[in-house]
Amino acid sequence: MAALLALLSACSSKQEAGGAQGGAANASQPRGKHLAYEHSIAVDAAEDAVKPLMDKLVAACNAEAQQGCVLLDASLDTGRDKQAHIRMRAKPEAVVRLSALATAGGTVARQETRAEDLARPIADSEKRLAMLRSYQRKLEELESRSANNADNLIKVSKELAAVQSELEQASGENARLLERVNLDVLSVAIYSQRSRSFWSPITRACDEFASNLSQGIASAVVGLAYIIPWSLILLALFFGGRKLWRRAKSRRA
Repeated sequence: MAALLALLSACSSKQEAGGAQGGAANASQPRGKHLAYEHSIAVDAAEDAVKPLMDKLVAACNAEAQQGCVLLDASLDTGRDKQAHIRMRAKPEAVVRLSALATAGGTVARQETRAEDLARPIADSEKRLAMLRSYQRKLEELESRSANNADNLIKVSKELAAVQSELEQASGENARLLERVNLDVLSVAIYSQRSRSFWSPITRACDEFASNLSQGIASAVVGLAYIIPWSLILLALFFGGRKLWRRAKSRRA
């Protein structure tokens, strides 16, 4: 391994001198910020418009497939309070259109945008990629020179395989970071509170009357089961105390 490192340092001494000038040139250039945006919208829609609005957004995302729109999550709750949640990822232009479609489906209750600065992680990732690629090139040069030395060739081949694995992992991490910068995330929550009809609470109360009545009777039975033993105890104490009081009174007389 010492011979391997010596050969690498010898063949790369000239390349390091040229690379230092390139690094200085890049450092003098202004750096732009890499921001990953995430938008969230809460829409208050009519009860019968919650599912149709969700279906429209899902269909619109599928239609924006060329703009990189991907449906990350979608859920619909048709219980007591109808609500739907949708999470998508797409290019900024498509996110603008999807946001407009969502806000047009009801009253906007909340709308916010958050941004995460990924400039440092991206710079570190690209620096690591450059180092790994440079190291890979040096190993490939050394491999071509070690064709007649079986021991060195085996060592270089193992090191090349390890570097290739690290390079693939680093490339995947860098691609994920760039994807977060190039594609925005849009989360839409659709619910019905202010927009519910006048008769909706009354209708719901009528629908739940039987279950509420049975629940009330059950609660009364449970309460009665607790009251009866305590009532018997209190009555026993009352009559016992009254009897003792009468005896004490008769003795005084």
